[in-house]
Parts: sequence; structure tokens; C-alpha cells
Amino acid sequence: MASLMNFKECTAICNFDYLPEGLEAKFNRYTPDNNSQLIPRAFLLELFESYQVPENLQQRLVAGIEEIEQDDVLFHFTKFLVEDLCSVRDRCDETPYSNMTPGCMKQHGDLYSFLLLVACVVPSMNKLERRNVPKAYYEQIPHQPLKLQLEKLALHGDPKVHDFPWVMNFYTCSIFLLDRFYFIPYQFGDPFTMFRQMNTREVAALRHAGEEFRSDGQRNGINDVLDLQGSFTSKWDENDTFIIANRINPLGFVERETTPIFKNEWERVLESGDTLLALHIPSGPGYTPDRVKNSMMMALEFYDRYFPELSIKGFWSSSWLYDTRLSLILDNEKSNIVRVQQQFYNYPTLDGDGMLRYEVFGDWKADPVGSPGELTTSLQRAAAEYMRTGARFNTLSMVVLREDVPQIGNMPYITDADKEQFLRTVDSHLSNLSGRAQQDI
Repeated sequence: MASLMNFKECTAICNFDYLPEGLEAKFNRYTPDNNSQLIPRAFLLELFESYQVPENLQQRLVAGIEEIEQDDVLFHFTKFLVEDLCSVRDRCDETPYSNMTPGCMKQHGDLYSFLLLVACVVPSMNKLERRNVPKAYYEQIPHQPLKLQLEKLALHGDPKVHDFPWVMNFYTCSIFLLDRFYFIPYQFGDPFTMFRQMNTREVAALRHAGEEFRSDGQRNGINDVLDLQGSFTSKWDENDTFIIANRINPLGFVERETTPIFKNEWERVLESGDTLLALHIPSGPGYTPDRVKNSMMMALEFYDRYFPELSIKGFWSSSWLYDTRLSLILDNEKSNIVRVQQQFYNYPTLDGDGMLRYEVFGDWKADPVGSPGELTTSLQRAAAEYMRTGARFNTLSMVVLREDVPQIGNMPYITDADKEQFLRTVDSHLSNLSGRAQQDI
């Protein structure tokens, strides 16, 4: 009966407090299966034994699963969600999944998000097995969040899933740890196009038209800092022969002066819609150019072998670690932060310094200038001193094209001229701010 219902009928009965947009078309294409169990009981018992789950929690989880399975409509819709979740990352689908609670679950609705994710583990592993991916690559991946979630439930009774969009990568076995870094498919969509000179192999990223930048080449208004006097708007002029646009300096800012390229000498190598591998950085030692290179080489080999339908153009990432202003306060010869960021084609984003405040000072809204507290590390002291001048940090993104991975360690994108221009340009907007505006930074 449930399988005959349309999307609106199912969701009206389930009464979710949240569902992401864009599911109806997928639901209409969904072919239901005849599986009578949301989570295979053998897998569930294995989890209980592995993590020594207390008896009362075992009963609570089983009761939650049975409540879903005994509601025909909710069970049908949940199996649809599981199928979509298990493939959403492979498709570079940006559907904004998050915690959701069905109002029709009167007893254990608070468990729904966690149980939905657990239900993804077995079918996700089965998909990888059909691709002949060795188990060593994925069998431990979902257990990282599983262990923490089960411990939280056992100790505090708290079923809420923290950072659902991130941990779903692990429950769906969509993310892989290859040497030092995690990788997952990502669809590039930022407003610039990358070109390679056919003879010299030089790479240039040209920003698209219509964006406003401060005189320091960062987006105007980032960190709520406006440059009213020195700002400029990116341009893109193109005909059959050439393109004239604002080049992104690989040290992470947009140049005010435009750069011309001849179309018969430069080929497009990255544009919107292309597939990259997103690189994520787990904590721990080994953040070095050599490990970055090795991890990327392993990732290309892995995805080429097991996901050949993906045409991987290179790598993408976003982090406070890529902010080239850090090179102003750290030892450029010894700092791995600086040495690594110099291997990337860095570019500006709309994200300010919140990530740095969190990672360096422990709070997204930390104020090391107004309320410095105890600064215990050299990075904290140096960053705070820099911010006392009125300057601010930014979160930057980066790209590495697959052809350039073997050159990591030799700065494949950054030249001495780029460095000189960076030093001339960085924080140049501060001279355009009034005294009052600078105090408000």
C-alpha cells in the first residue's frame, strides 16, 4: 500500500520536522525493495558485541528500529532515504541532509537520525564490495562516528547526531583515508576558470565577471570589512581570439590589473561542473608536502581503479591553513603550514576568520585582541599580534590539478613574482579604512 503513495502523501503521514529540498523527483524514480529489515539483525548484534552496548540501550535501539519497520509508510520512505544517502556523495549531489525526526514516531523519534545513518552502513559496504574495493579501504570507516555515538548514548542517553552532513560521509562509506588525508568526490562550482599554457604548462585561474574585491584582492565585505575607496569589480572580456580577465594570484587573492590570454595558446583545464576530490585534513602529525603528494597520488590511483566513471580533474579543499597571511607570521622555511600551502593554487572565498579563531583560539567567536586570555602557543601569540594591527585572517580554498601532483614539493603554481605582488598587495585595504572603521575590525 505504501509503495503506491506519492511523495506528498508519504511525507504528510510521516510528518518530518525537516526534509531537504529536491527529494520528490528522486522519490518518483525510486524502486522499492522487499527487504523486511531496515538494519540486518546480524550486523546489529555484531555492533552490540563489539562496543559492549548495555542491555537497556540495546532494547531501546531495537525498539526504535521496530517502530520504523512496523509503520508501512515510514518504513517505505526510510528505505528510499537510505538508498539516496548511500549514493549521494558519489553523485556529487549537494542535497543538504541533516537531522530529521518523523512526527509519526511517537516513542523513539529522537533515535531516527542515528538509525537512518546506521541503516546506510551495510548497503554502502555491499556497493563497494560489488566494485571489488578491498575491505581494508572501508571496513573501519563507519566505526569512527559509530563508536562515539554509541558511547554518547550509553553515557548520556543523547541520540542527537552531531554534524550530520559530515558524519554521513562515514556511515555511507563515501570517504576514504589514503595515507594521511581523507578524500571524497566534489563538484567544482566556484566562479573562475583555470587555463594551462599549451607550451610552458603554466596555469592561470581567471575570475569571472561581476564580483567586488577590496584592494587586497579579497572579497569586499569579508569579516564585515568594506573597502569603499579601493575596491574593484572583476571583469571578463572574451572574443574569438582572447580572454581578458582578473587573474587569481596563487597566493590567494585576485589581482586588480587584468591579464590577457590567447585562446589558441591556452586550454581550459578546470571549469564549473568538473569533478575534483575534496581533501580533508584529520588532526595529527605528518602535515607535510611529501605526505600531501603521496596521499594525492594514492587517491588518483584509487579512484581511477574503483570509480572509473568519475573523471577526476584534481583536488580541492578549504581551510584556515591555506591563508597565506600565515606566511607573514610563521617561519617560511620551517613551518609545515606555509610549506604545504605553497604547493597549492590558493584562491579567496567569502569565509572569514571564524575557522582560524576556532582552530587556534578554541572558539568561533574568540577575540584574542579584546579578550586575549592566556595565549599559550607561539601561533596564538603571533596571530593575536597580527590582529592587533587591525588585520584579519581569511579562510581560503585551493586547487591542485592532477597533472601537477608530481610537482608537489616544487611549488607548481607560485613564482617569485607572485610572492612579490603578494607582499605589495596584502592588507593594502587597511590604508583605505577610516580610523573608526579600523577600530571596528
